[in-house]
Amino acid sequence: MEGLTVAETSGLIAAGVFVLQILLSLLFPAALVGFVDGENTAVTWSVLGRSLQSSPWPTLLQTDAAARHGVLRRISNGLLLQTAIVLLISVAAIVTPLGLYQTVEPGDLVMEAFQFVKDKSPFGYATPTRVEGPFSRSCGLDVCPGSWVNRTCVQQGLLQNCSDVVYGRAIPDIWRSALRDGADQMGESVSSIFDIQWRSQFNTTDGFGEFGWYMKSGYRQVEILVLDPTIQLVDGLIVDSKNGGIGFRNHTAPIPFHEYGSTWTEDILFIEPETQCVDLNVTFDFRLSQDSTNLLGPRNWALVDRGGFSDLPRVSPDLEVPGDGNGQGHLDLRERAYKAAWANNFLTLAFFNATDPDPDNITRLDVTPGMKFLGDESGFGSGVNPNHTGNGDIIDANVFALEYQSIRSTLDFGDYLQFEPASSTANESEPTGNPWGIGEPQFNLVSEICAGGDHDNPANINSSLVGCGLLYGAARRSDGGSEFNPEPNSEWSLPLYSCAGSVRATIRTVTFVHNGTGFAGLKVASTNPKTYASPTDHPLWTVENMHRTTLWNAQPLWGILNPSTPPSQLPTNHSTTQQRTLRLPGIVTAESVLTGNGYVSAKQGQNLPGVDFYTRALQNAFGIRRPGAVGYEGHADYSGRTSLALYSKWQNLTASADGAAQLLRLVWTDIAANSVVGTKGWGLDDPAASGGGFGAGRKRDGGAGGGGDQVPVTVYRRRLRYQLPYMVPAVVVLALATAVLGTWLVLVVMGRTGPAKMRRLLDATSPGRILGGFLWPDKTATLRGTNEWVKTVGTRVVIVGSGSGDAVAVAARQSEQDRDGEGQVVGEESIQLIEKNKAVARV
Repeated sequence: MEGLTVAETSGLIAAGVFVLQILLSLLFPAALVGFVDGENTAVTWSVLGRSLQSSPWPTLLQTDAAARHGVLRRISNGLLLQTAIVLLISVAAIVTPLGLYQTVEPGDLVMEAFQFVKDKSPFGYATPTRVEGPFSRSCGLDVCPGSWVNRTCVQQGLLQNCSDVVYGRAIPDIWRSALRDGADQMGESVSSIFDIQWRSQFNTTDGFGEFGWYMKSGYRQVEILVLDPTIQLVDGLIVDSKNGGIGFRNHTAPIPFHEYGSTWTEDILFIEPETQCVDLNVTFDFRLSQDSTNLLGPRNWALVDRGGFSDLPRVSPDLEVPGDGNGQGHLDLRERAYKAAWANNFLTLAFFNATDPDPDNITRLDVTPGMKFLGDESGFGSGVNPNHTGNGDIIDANVFALEYQSIRSTLDFGDYLQFEPASSTANESEPTGNPWGIGEPQFNLVSEICAGGDHDNPANINSSLVGCGLLYGAARRSDGGSEFNPEPNSEWSLPLYSCAGSVRATIRTVTFVHNGTGFAGLKVASTNPKTYASPTDHPLWTVENMHRTTLWNAQPLWGILNPSTPPSQLPTNHSTTQQRTLRLPGIVTAESVLTGNGYVSAKQGQNLPGVDFYTRALQNAFGIRRPGAVGYEGHADYSGRTSLALYSKWQNLTASADGAAQLLRLVWTDIAANSVVGTKGWGLDDPAASGGGFGAGRKRDGGAGGGGDQVPVTVYRRRLRYQLPYMVPAVVVLALATAVLGTWLVLVVMGRTGPAKMRRLLDATSPGRILGGFLWPDKTATLRGTNEWVKTVGTRVVIVGSGSGDAVAVAARQSEQDRDGEGQVVGEESIQLIEKNKAVARV
């Protein structure tokens, strides 16, 4: 029965049985009556009477057996109670099963070995087998800590000419062992930076390295995950597409098959983006119109003040770059984004000569609410901004670099403006056309202020990564029309946000569920920040202190240290902090495009995904372009231009500053998931991570792995449960039955009842005995039992009266010769036992 539970089905069956029982209790006596006539033996009437009197018929027909007048009250009430109990039993028989239900619940905790499970999704197919190679790093022209450089130099006069420079690329063993041991101390499932590899990689030449080649990221897009806002498992990763972040795990599952699945928890290293955005309170408005080919396109671009210009605070926020770096303390990303927003709007006003260029001395704001700065309809920048006036608006021609039906992000503040070439000077004949020479250098400084420095920052624990830029939101209809049905002459508005982002490492406790069907049956039930008994149990994070090396040349190693490790086994060039999370080191500014093509680092000789990928992902989250646009890397289209579903999601998110921040987190997460994989899992290990060097590759399949680790697993079992409210009728019946039982026991003890008395009363009230007692009183006096009574009286024929005024019963004249084969008398002569209206028995 579709839609019914087992309990409901049981209740329906019980109801059917109850109805059938009542029906049969009516039909059987009615059928038996059809088989008899008015003349039968006395014992036949006794047997038939038992069936008739125990059926519902006396109650339905209100016969003598159902009478209440003149009946002993205790008997009458007792019979009513019996009827009520019978009805309650029937109700209980139907209702009680409805409370039954089955659950699958956690059962016993067992220790089990794990084995690798292969991802058969696109990520599994697109993640190639590891190309073997060691971890290596490059520090530019500097020598990496713990490494070396060999130079072949020739003195040519006063000049020393050095050639054949070879750098040591290997990671010092002390770092590898210390960071691996620290991760293991936090949990055997916690990864270190040496358990992170590029998802796609290839070997390439390194002309300055000791090996002559190195492993390089071969970034290729696998899939876009952000449309599914869940915790997803892909080959080598746990991807949080809801809040942002990736966890590193080479996926394994219990070897034994469990019918109802199993669950367990693991501590997993997660890398998470943090972002905050501030609305610039300006919009880019435009109108759709048809071109010569009847295609819709944006026209009449205008930068419209929504309070970001006219209400710009006259007091400048602190725009100084922090002298001691970003540090590991509280980092107010929203404040960073606000400072960048203020500086961006101020410089924009100075560009349009709507204010003076000194942020510490704002004497004028030549802007009114709703004022528009119009774009150049020709689309060509002449370097001159002719001034027009109309309808009270300032209208300046400018080529706005904007997109329609897509979003865009950039590290370049003010990139919507057309800047003068650096060598040109302002045209003083056009006093409103940027007389102060505001250009890219001023706006690039905004990026550095927000980031807390530039690529010349020292590479140490205080160089926490902060990247800032602009996010152009999805255009929305401003005339009330449908946003999915663009129409000619429809009005649109596009929001603009200033955003700041950072990246942190943390440990989450992840609960896994597996139903024994391979990778598809492996799910994440929950992920939560790891809880600690006290601050002294927090991870001891470390970041390499690279002394005079700058972030332009290298990013420091980072990870977890074991507090019990002797100082002699630790590198001396490091700093530590004990807290829940670690802000990862790095730098992303408008100059970051010089360090690589976005997705792949330009750093020759370095194979260290654990220190590169998160910076690349943040840089590209601030580099969203539509396909074909300048700067588009040719990978996934995060702009939404080619995906209406993605664009619709972006429309919803970019309606607010918080949503814009979430958008950047999701894009970072997606890029990171396509960039790297984790190689550590229960029973699996990567020899390269522990210093295996050449010939070491990530174990991707096979049995339980080399370690044979036993993991505590909770096995699910099927349990039978009951909902107590459905037990009420049964409890009432049980209580009444207990009361009846108690009454009976009391009466037994008092000698008021018992089997002998019950038999005596049953015999005495048997219809046949009563009739025989009246018809043959001289025969019943000596009766001692059923067999004797049947032989002497029970087989005598009694004719029961069938009409009004007839005798109640008449005894037929009989002799021993008149008995048939069954012992019944067959004589027909009888004596009427009625005198007037009173029946008198005689033979």
